[in-house]
Amino acid sequence: MTALGISCWLLVVGCWLLVVGCWLLVVGCWLLVVGCWLLVVGCWLLVVGCWLLVVGCWLLVKK
Repeated sequence: MTALGISCWLLVVGCWLLVVGCWLLVVGCWLLVVGCWLLVVGCWLLVVGCWLLVVGCWLLVKK
């Protein structure tokens, strides 16, 4: 009976860890996607900002 109880307990703990592991994997992938998207948006905003700075300076010098 004790061996059966221990195996049931190990089975429950194993399943729980499997569920938690899968959930963390999904969350990790989602965070990776969000991080990459924020990186792309940040780079794009940086390029646009630099371009506007160059145009602004050029217009200032032209006047």
